[in-house]
Order: sequence, then structure tokens, then C-alpha cells
Amino acid sequence: MRLLLVSFFYEHDHGGAEMVAREAAALLRCCAGWEVEVLCLAGGPDRGESGMHRITPPRWCSQNAQTFKRTILFLPNRMLDRSLFRAAQSAGVRSENYDAIFCPDMNALVLAHALAEAADKPLFTWCQEVVPKRMDADATRATLAPLINVWLRGRDTPWKKALAASARVAGVSDFITDRCRAFAGDGTVESDAKFTTLYQPVEDYFLQPPARPVATEGPAKVLFYGRLSAEKGIDLLLAAWRKLQPNATLSILGMDGPLRTEVERATGDDIHLLNHVAHVDVPKLISQHDIVVCPSRVEESLCRTALEARLLERVVVASQSGAIPEVVSGYPLAHSTEIRTDDATAIGNLTKTLQTALEERRPLANAERDAEKTFREKFLPVTFVHQFRMLTEI
Repeated sequence: MRLLLVSFFYEHDHGGAEMVAREAAALLRCCAGWEVEVLCLAGGPDRGESGMHRITPPRWCSQNAQTFKRTILFLPNRMLDRSLFRAAQSAGVRSENYDAIFCPDMNALVLAHALAEAADKPLFTWCQEVVPKRMDADATRATLAPLINVWLRGRDTPWKKALAASARVAGVSDFITDRCRAFAGDGTVESDAKFTTLYQPVEDYFLQPPARPVATEGPAKVLFYGRLSAEKGIDLLLAAWRKLQPNATLSILGMDGPLRTEVERATGDDIHLLNHVAHVDVPKLISQHDIVVCPSRVEESLCRTALEARLLERVVVASQSGAIPEVVSGYPLAHSTEIRTDDATAIGNLTKTLQTALEERRPLANAERDAEKTFREKFLPVTFVHQFRMLTEI
């Protein structure tokens, strides 16, 4: 099988979806023995992969990378679609040379569909975000969200057309799969059958035994790991922490975000802002803490932080947003809280849930650890490769 993987920010370090795309490509090359070439946007760090085709951004936005990124994310349009399609051809991409097109990036879906359609090749879509795509004004605090959503509604038709034309559509969680089916399915048995769930494969270093169990004695060590933004709920966590004033420490491993200054002001004896670490070192960092908090306001497509915390047998405090309940379902060390409400209620809920987690923290029992094996199997690399093979057998 020769695949063309289309993912705009494949080489960039913007977020988790890019790492997932790279891991998927590596597994399909080494475990499935497939030839996987990549079409992405130029500008990211060259990672030494072969078979890379890089699109040069249009002249009107090439001077400002952030402007281009925001255009891709929030203001996609037909003029940009045509420009990117021509740029792909200029980059030497000939879709007729591939057996199929694989798109794990909703932002690149329209381009991937155009490439597949031009050569009459099957398109396999792996959706990693909520559809239809909208900006949550309450969660993001973005004053322009209503206007941006008007624009995004205009993209529903090409996105729906691309999903409907896909040979198979996989969501990264049952939550996303159901959203895709509701958005682009036509209700027939044949249509419903092409929607399935394909969980993200986790890296080997998240599948090793944790460096230490959850401690039951002494001050608890609590960790927030994510973007410093309102949608990830870091402001709610800081407010709950000040209200609770626990005998514990809060470490914040924060990707850059609009609330970084607020976090920096809150640091002190019990709140620490950590330096960035390589992703391979994240399991060690998580294992140094007892509780991981994921107070997300937005509908998470999966929530890697909650997943990684569970794999490393930490106590998890998480909101009931999107696919998070799916990730922590059946986990004995999980504590769920309602966040998608007004801030005062959300802070009160989070305060109570965090207090319970602190009082009841404990490691997994041996019998519970054995039961976790079934959950872990869904995210094994070998499971991903096997299910992807089945996905493409049409």
C-alpha cells in the first residue's frame, strides 16, 4: 500500500494532533510495511523523514506564520483551497501515484478530498476534532467567536461533502465518531457502517510501569499539563486552588497561552510553573505527581492528558466534557466534575471534586491494575496497525 498522508502542521509542534499523525505514519511504515509519503505546510522543523512534500504558503500570508495559521484554523475559504491545491501540484504531488489518500487533519480535509477526487483514489479520514467545527465563545473568551462561527458555517458544505465522499471515516473516540456520523451520514445502514472509531496509538514510553505509585502520605503533588488558556480551564483551577488552600503543591506544565501572565502571577510556595520538557520525558514528570487535573471547558475529542494520566496510574480529576468521560470511564482513580456552566458554579464543583481527590488519593490495587490491561489494549500500536489495515480493506 502506498499512502499520501495529508496534514498541514505535520512537522510543527503546535499540539498533540501533529504528534499523533507522525506516530501513525511511523507505525504504518515499520509495522505494516507500507510506503507513506506526507504532504504538509512548509515552515516546520525538518525531522529527517523521507517522502516529504511541503506546500509553500501563499504570498499574501507568507510573511506572518501566525496569521497564516489562524487563517487555516478559523478562516478557511475557496481561494485558499485553490491556492493550496496548486501549491501541492507544484510540490510534485501526483495523487494518481498513490493507492489512497489518508487525512488525519480536519483542516486539510478539503485539500485531501480534492486530491483524491482528481485521481479517483479512495480517501480515508481520521477525524480528531469536533464536527461541525465551531469556536466556543464561553470557553475561549473570544469576542470574535460569533463572527468566526458564521464564517465556519459556510464551510460545513465542503467538509460534509469530503466526509461523505470518504471511503471510511474514523473518529479518535466514540464521541467524535458519533458526531461525524450525525454531521455527514445520511442515516442509511450503508452510510452508518463506514463510520468507526480508531483510537490514537500511544508511544511506547507511556506504556511502561510508572516510576512511582501514587503517594498516600505527606502533601499531595498535583499537576496541570496543557495549554494556558480558558478553554483548558487553568483559570478555574487557580481559583479553586485559592479557595481550597490545600496542603499540597500544584505544578503547571503549561504550553504557551493567553493566560500565561495570570499563571505567572499566581506562582509561589505552593504553585510552580515548570519549564518545558521533551515529550519523551513527560511520563517521568507525570509519575512524580499524584493527581492530574484536566478541567477543560471545551468538548475534547479525546484528551491526551487524561489518557496519559490513566496509563500512568495517576488520580485523575477531569471535567465531563466531550470524550473525557469515555477516557476515564471505569477507572477507579477518576473523579469527574461539571465545568461547562457559569464560572462560579464551575469553580465550586471543581473545588469539591479536587478536595475529594486529595482526601481519597491512593494507588491502584493489583486487581484494578490487571483490569486496566483491557483499556490499554485499545491504544497499543499493534492495535492501531491492525485496525487501520481493516479500515482500508474496502
